[in-house]
Amino acid sequence: MNNQPSSCRPPRLTPLLLLAGLLLSALRGFAAAAPTSALATSPVAESNFVLTTNMVVVTNYVVTTNLVFNANRVAAAPTNAALPALSWVPPEDNYDWIQLKSGEWLKGRLKAVQERVLEFNSEELDDLTFDWKDIRQLRAHRILDVLFTNGEKLSGLVNVTPDKITVVGAQSQVFSREQIQSLTPGGSKEWDYWSGKVSLGLNLRAGNTRQVDYNASIDLQRRTPETRFSINYLGNLSSVNGDENANNHRVNSEFDYWLSRRFYLLVPSVEYYKDPFQNLADRVTVGGGLGYDLIDRPTLEWNITTGPAYQYAWFDSSEPGDPTEKGTAALAFSSRFKWDIAHRTKLTLEYRGQYTSREVGETTHHGVGTLSFELTKRFDLDVSFIWDRISDPKVGADKIQPQPDDFRLVVGLGVDF
Repeated sequence: MNNQPSSCRPPRLTPLLLLAGLLLSALRGFAAAAPTSALATSPVAESNFVLTTNMVVVTNYVVTTNLVFNANRVAAAPTNAALPALSWVPPEDNYDWIQLKSGEWLKGRLKAVQERVLEFNSEELDDLTFDWKDIRQLRAHRILDVLFTNGEKLSGLVNVTPDKITVVGAQSQVFSREQIQSLTPGGSKEWDYWSGKVSLGLNLRAGNTRQVDYNASIDLQRRTPETRFSINYLGNLSSVNGDENANNHRVNSEFDYWLSRRFYLLVPSVEYYKDPFQNLADRVTVGGGLGYDLIDRPTLEWNITTGPAYQYAWFDSSEPGDPTEKGTAALAFSSRFKWDIAHRTKLTLEYRGQYTSREVGETTHHGVGTLSFELTKRFDLDVSFIWDRISDPKVGADKIQPQPDDFRLVVGLGVDF
């Protein structure tokens, strides 16, 4: 009988070991017939429980082996291989290189490091985003603009290691990596500061009904280490049997100045909008305010802005005695939510609102939800749901009250650059 103390009992063997034990036990008789001199050449150790690597025989929890480990002292295999030495340098080519904290190197083109997120266009994996803390090294082959947390700005070739950054310009300067606030492509090429996307949608119908729907959206952005300038256009034209039933255009422009890694100043923001079917010939809103990043992750972003504004509206027509144009103060607010649902699927939710006086429509709302499916490196399939609302549309000379809400579902082909 085995009177082992409970603390010395071996762990439960897996079914695979039990099966191996049964098979090897069957071979034991064959081994017993072999010359003892052959067996004597292999060292044998016995204990209450001994774990083996190449031959397992189960007999009252006694295991015979050529390589012996005591049950109370099992050697663990290393889980992480050593990282490559920092002395290894990527080849001199026309690519930027980044090394992940796992030791893997990627080559491609650095787009930006802002808000503790690195955006990178890999040569093989397309657009990628990483937490800055997950980047071990960065080696840039072209000029980068560097903004430090103390407000100092430098331009040059940049090498980043786990603990420092080296900027090679007229002379080489070394700083602590913790001092980096942002990195953006720089130098003499203005094009390096810009990125954007153009999306077009077209729907044609002929026969008993002739219908044409045209939709377009343009998003442009210029980034430097301390600023971000964006301009967006969204337009919709539609006609049925030659009669126009939709014609609206919206342009938003915003200039952001970073105060810290999450706070930024809007100086200014401008919106232009026209929709004759809402009795709006033209409407211009100019304002400013503060923005804040609520969530700042590689695959999830959410920021909000708010601030005072001034709005001026021109109406297509008005009731007798009412003005055809009106200016008033406003409170503007906006939100942008961006989520990379999967490797090639992205969801973007944008909202802009303005609270104004009753004379120009009271509260206005504009919302866009876009689901983008990446088809190739440059082309996306975009499905957008658009909502526009003027709480109290201005009544025109025909004394007809326009509907407050407009909804559109748009499918378009987008091009990234």
